[in-house]
Amino acid sequence: MRGSEGVGVGPDALQDEAIAWVVLLTSGEATLDDAARLKAWRARSPAHENAFRVASAAWRGAGHVAVAPLRLSRRVFFLAGAGAGTALAATWAGATLGLLPGLDQLLSDHATAVGEQAQIDLPDGSRVDLDGASAFDARFTDDSRNVTLVAGAADFEVAADNRPFRVTAGAGEVSTRDGSFAISVGANQTLIDCTRGHLDVTCNGTLTLRAGERVRISGGTLSTPEPIDPAVAAPWRRGLLLFADQPLADVVADINRHRRGRIVLARPGLGERRVDGVFHLSRPDEIVTNLAQSLKLRETWLPGGVVLLT
Repeated sequence: MRGSEGVGVGPDALQDEAIAWVVLLTSGEATLDDAARLKAWRARSPAHENAFRVASAAWRGAGHVAVAPLRLSRRVFFLAGAGAGTALAATWAGATLGLLPGLDQLLSDHATAVGEQAQIDLPDGSRVDLDGASAFDARFTDDSRNVTLVAGAADFEVAADNRPFRVTAGAGEVSTRDGSFAISVGANQTLIDCTRGHLDVTCNGTLTLRAGERVRISGGTLSTPEPIDPAVAAPWRRGLLLFADQPLADVVADINRHRRGRIVLARPGLGERRVDGVFHLSRPDEIVTNLAQSLKLRETWLPGGVVLLT
């Protein structure tokens, strides 16, 4: 793939090149120069961008892609098949320890690394504040504004528009034409906080969420809305992690998005324990120790920032 720019190629060859880019990105051998060259390759034409989106969706195992059926050559199948095991293992190891972006970050439209935050302006005038190790895809048409929060957490400031602004996150969907809200996708549940306007939240049913209300999606069902202070929504924007009756599994997932290394729950059932507390992101290792002490857990520190909690 290095050195190929996809000039004057047919649709099948273009799709092959897109798959080869995905294989390179997930090989553990990609460089910053490769990332810059891929960005330029995707910007060459709408066909290049569409080919990369199709290849990314196929690699991630997406349920469906609204484009023509993907045709892959024997050469590309060989590349993807033969190299996938090693590539995925290398990428998983780096991503697990927070050293490299994960597949979600590599293949999404917008993404952040562990501990990084970003503000993204969308074409309609909406704004997204993206938390660490988070990623989302955006698809805007003349009739709709669709976003998929692939991983992590984000705060959305939606510009008024006649087109609905829909965000898919986990098993749920949020829709509004003018409002603000924060979403956090955890290990066991998805939290949705409405901070301005009102939202329609759908997951095996639909409810309306108003400013100052939160709903939880867990086990494919919606909770009853509960009151929140809009000022405490998305606390990571202020350098804090704030938990109120949260499952430990979700707390650990949040911490792992902000801290290099990995916290591992090494005892069955630990993830169900409930956590309350406020932690400062500027002191990530202190978060681990305070969490272990408050829950009376044993912490075992291993190389690479890995911590086992038992």
